[in-house]
Amino acid sequence: MKKILIVSLVLIVVLAFSACVNREVKAPNGEEPGGNVVVDPDPKDDKVEVTLYFMNEQYILTGDETLEKAIAITREVVIGEKTVEEVILEELQKRPEEENLTTSMENIKVLGVEVKENTAYVNLSSEELHGGSLEETSILTQMVLSLTELPEIDEVQIYVDGTVRETLMSHYEIMEPLSRKDFE
Repeated sequence: MKKILIVSLVLIVVLAFSACVNREVKAPNGEEPGGNVVVDPDPKDDKVEVTLYFMNEQYILTGDETLEKAIAITREVVIGEKTVEEVILEELQKRPEEENLTTSMENIKVLGVEVKENTAYVNLSSEELHGGSLEETSILTQMVLSLTELPEIDEVQIYVDGTVRETLMSHYEIMEPLSRKDFE
């Protein structure tokens, strides 16, 4: 019993001293704390103006080929931790505020987007990827036209669950990167 008591006391003393050790703390910018480091409690994210393409609701409802299929709108978006490409795809998933526009991307889950050598590689989840040719064309139109508005992107390669597929929903071939000319 005496040994257990002594060991317990030694452990308590060791723990007490280890808690008092002065640990070096760095500010987020790498400077020592206590200097002239100012941390903004409300960091401002960059705002960027982007052009987004939403589907013309009248075209979707009537199928009238004389109507414009996709309509461009300019929107100011906040870029924080995400890339502008990720933010564009998120914006396309939201219902547009404009009355005559709609989105086909609402239920589409974007797994990621990466840009390399003027091509945006968009990885979509296979969940909710079902529908007719109009829905499939609308999704591709919105993504390709919106992303290729960025000067560094000329084409968009679509992946589904990380792999290239022949089609998105069995109607439109996506094995090769798509460009604006495929949808204009």
